[in-house]
Amino acid sequence: MPALARRTFLALLGASGGAAALAACTPSNAPNPPTNPGSGAAGSGTGGPGGDGGPRVTRTVAERLSTPWSIAFLPDGSAFVSERDSGRILRLGAGGDPREAAPIAVRTDTSEGGLLGLEAAPDFASSGTLYAYYTAERSNRVVSLHWDGSSLGGERVLVDGIPEAPIHNGGRIKAGRDGFLYIGTGDATNRSSSQDRASLDGKVLRVASDGAPADGNPFGNRVFTYGHRNVQGLAWDSSGRLWASELGPDRDDELNLLQAGSQYGWPSVTGARSSNGSVPAVHVWPSTADASPSALAIVDDVAYVACLRGERLWRLPLPAAGSTGDGSGQLPGATEHFRGQYGRLRDVVQVPGQRELWIATNEGSNSRILAVAI
Repeated sequence: MPALARRTFLALLGASGGAAALAACTPSNAPNPPTNPGSGAAGSGTGGPGGDGGPRVTRTVAERLSTPWSIAFLPDGSAFVSERDSGRILRLGAGGDPREAAPIAVRTDTSEGGLLGLEAAPDFASSGTLYAYYTAERSNRVVSLHWDGSSLGGERVLVDGIPEAPIHNGGRIKAGRDGFLYIGTGDATNRSSSQDRASLDGKVLRVASDGAPADGNPFGNRVFTYGHRNVQGLAWDSSGRLWASELGPDRDDELNLLQAGSQYGWPSVTGARSSNGSVPAVHVWPSTADASPSALAIVDDVAYVACLRGERLWRLPLPAAGSTGDGSGQLPGATEHFRGQYGRLRDVVQVPGQRELWIATNEGSNSRILAVAI
């Protein structure tokens, strides 16, 4: 059986187009939020409109999706969503029937590989450029695609040769305020490579729009930070600090504050400890059953962390600019929401300009995009 499957890379789905994969629902049709998500290591939350006034699900944006992995909003308020296992990109917008674009070769015989991160270029309104991270035949890669108003095409490889493996493929990509693209990669199960500053695995990369190393990178190549196991979330706070959520082994999932040129300990050390000059995590989940963090969104200096094995959303107020907390690895005021209610939570993003998040759930045949008021 060939390692690659030719997949339809884009289906244009309108929220009112009647397609089975996309169902725009009113708030009255929303899933019932939990009344008691339980207690976590740092506290608990109601997950509903009462109690601590925490996040609450208001509606289902899309349903019956196939392992939705990443959500990328566009200037017109629509969004692209990647499906990891089908290799499709879905456009969630108002009106229009499903439309297809040219297929792309996505490797589908890996556990965690496939079509992963998406990010719209900062100048998307004029350029139509969308970035995508996916698993190809021999490696992971980042490409740019052009949106012409109805379909995606013109694939151009920006970064190739990111090691791939059945697990630990990273895959998150985000455009920074500095105009550069930040890429989270995994160690591809080769632990020692995380400490090799010449390799692309176990890193956060920073590149220009053409894939070249960003000006000012600490080592003169694409590497921005190193010593990572599997970076899954990237987001900035109001002061411009870059944060990352990262999967630990069987313990010590992490929320890290990234600093150019710094190393984050893997594989020598995890959590809030330091070894050989590594930067300790700001917040640690000692048990992966409580977290296994995937994506990260920051709104008004509050971090929202979507969790896989933990099947919950964490809300963590971040320390003020200039502070990294008290060094304990526990941020005060952390609360958990929706535990066990919606399966594995794969992505979380802020709806631009609104106090609303969209969350991608992985719930088997009924994976969804949920709107969450915060």
